[in-house]
Amino acid sequence: MPDDFRIRPARAAEQSLIRSMIRHEHLDPLNVHWQNFIVAENAQGILGIAQIKPYPGGRELGSLVVVPERRRSGVGAALIRALLAREAGPLVLFCVSFREAYYARFGFQRVGMRELPAAFKFKYALSWFLTRFFKHKLIVMARSMK
Repeated sequence: MPDDFRIRPARAAEQSLIRSMIRHEHLDPLNVHWQNFIVAENAQGILGIAQIKPYPGGRELGSLVVVPERRRSGVGAALIRALLAREAGPLVLFCVSFREAYYARFGFQRVGMRELPAAFKFKYALSWFLTRFFKHKLIVMARSMK
């Protein structure tokens, strides 16, 4: 991890900033609670956020946002590694298809609806339907599903 930032749990006072960052990137605004987030910060402030969203029967890595001026600097990867370090079970994530190679670096593989825990099947079906209207296809990936 680069030395110019640190990763820590989010704080209650950061809930509105977290929601704002998610809205700005047009990410899933549901199930957004500061208690599930970690943040990357330096002396200037928050550089990135990410969370593990708990669902009945599964967990999702989601809401990964890095401020534009710090993208491609290792902040996102550090946030993902920090979340994965504290997760023992399987994880699911939804992403645009051109990000597949990025998440594959962390052990995620593309999966279909049949391979998903029941908690994610509706979200997968809804995402598939909605992305038919967008330029980039939304896919689902999983880590340690078996």
